[in-house]
Amino acid sequence: MRARYFTIVLIPVILAFLGSNGCVSRLEREKSVFVAAPFLGEPGFLKVDFEPPAVMALCGESLPLELPAVKERFEAEFLLAVNHQAQVRLWQRRAKRFFPAMEAALKVAGLPDDLKYLAVAESDLRPRVFSPAGAAGIWQFIPTTARRYGLKVNKLEDQRLLAEPSLVASLKYLTFLRDKFGGWALAMAAYNAGEARIVKAIAKLGQADYYQLRLPRETERYVYRIAAIKAVLEQSSLWGLADQTPLDLYKPWVFTETKETFDQPMTWANLAQKLGVDYKDLRSLNPHLAERDSLVGGPFLFRVPKKT
Repeated sequence: MRARYFTIVLIPVILAFLGSNGCVSRLEREKSVFVAAPFLGEPGFLKVDFEPPAVMALCGESLPLELPAVKERFEAEFLLAVNHQAQVRLWQRRAKRFFPAMEAALKVAGLPDDLKYLAVAESDLRPRVFSPAGAAGIWQFIPTTARRYGLKVNKLEDQRLLAEPSLVASLKYLTFLRDKFGGWALAMAAYNAGEARIVKAIAKLGQADYYQLRLPRETERYVYRIAAIKAVLEQSSLWGLADQTPLDLYKPWVFTETKETFDQPMTWANLAQKLGVDYKDLRSLNPHLAERDSLVGGPFLFRVPKKT
């Protein structure tokens, strides 16, 4: 479900140009080198080898780091996260926009504040993220689960892409999973792999222990990744990653809502002009509406920058 944050970088090795048009031969193209991730020390990465936290808890549950296999897996996810400086910076900046609402909702619901880090693991806090499996949004809902928890997903509207409704739905779903499996580690694993996969794994092992279950590779990494993200963001100054972003950057969106019906096709550009708002701002505030050049019919619920 989650959006991957390591990008495959293509480094072309060009030995010669053939002819006056500068075309690269087939042999030269086949010599291109693919690197899974930049080496430490390249731009965006730190040369660090910090010792991960000796004690780690997530949603009030301690990671059993006394077990060698658990310690090694947590260390692997921690080092991958702490060494990716550019990605950590983006998490910190986006957190300024989305964490305040998440923290408030979690407090009202009586749920662990740490669940906000699950959203970071899922999408890097990017609203318009789609997975190959059909999941979408900050919380990466698949359509069936989204509809099950009250989100509209149809040809005209996709509320998975809206931060506020998807937050409400995710907290309901996570509460259900916690009640079903009796703990947060298993609940988060089920959020990633699906309830049926966790039930099957528990039945096969004979015990409900996330750290012992045999699961898909991504799910076996999942809780460790969330814990690593928490460690890096909560103690960023220890790793030389203290957030220095000005408070006026990446601030939460402030908007009003209005319903509009169009008898004739209305383009986004014309709508932005009539409302007196920036085109990009209008589109960013309304990712839930289908991607199309114009809208007709309705009523459509629009979000408009509050200054208008």
